[in-house]
Amino acid sequence: MVSMLHILFLSLSILFTSIQLNAEESETSILPKQEAEVALFTPPTGWRLADSKALPPSVKVMVVGKGEHEFPPSMNLGTESFSGTLQDYLKVIKDINDKQGATWKDLGMIKTEAGEASLSQLDTKTEWGNVRMMHVILVKNGMVFILTSAALQEEFPKFYKDFFTAMKTLRFN
Repeated sequence: MVSMLHILFLSLSILFTSIQLNAEESETSILPKQEAEVALFTPPTGWRLADSKALPPSVKVMVVGKGEHEFPPSMNLGTESFSGTLQDYLKVIKDINDKQGATWKDLGMIKTEAGEASLSQLDTKTEWGNVRMMHVILVKNGMVFILTSAALQEEFPKFYKDFFTAMKTLRFN
């Protein structure tokens, strides 16, 4: 099974090597491609929408803010088919990250507009430096919905409030 976290990390790599950002700033809700369950969230004000053609199929939408370094803060919403429970999915994520030496933490639950969801954190090393990601994960009707916030560890505190506010807006249309 391909880990959604690895797919999302791959999408970040794609973003910084080949993506061109949409010229329009996104201040409204992001609505991904039509699917059985359509999830959306309200990104931080002033963040720009990434070109969806450059994203892997599992990543429905990505927005990017402005940071002080080459690796800007970003948020993306991804989906994956999964027949187990939320706890089953979190165990898979933990096992994969443990094997790869990444630091993953289950931070408990967060109340979103879509309901209670898992909140977790992943610290990993990249070519741009140490990156911190926070994930809001929901399992519903055989699908996993993951809203990922990412920034360099040194910049993460600067964007935490915007990330947390946006993560709580995760909802279904």
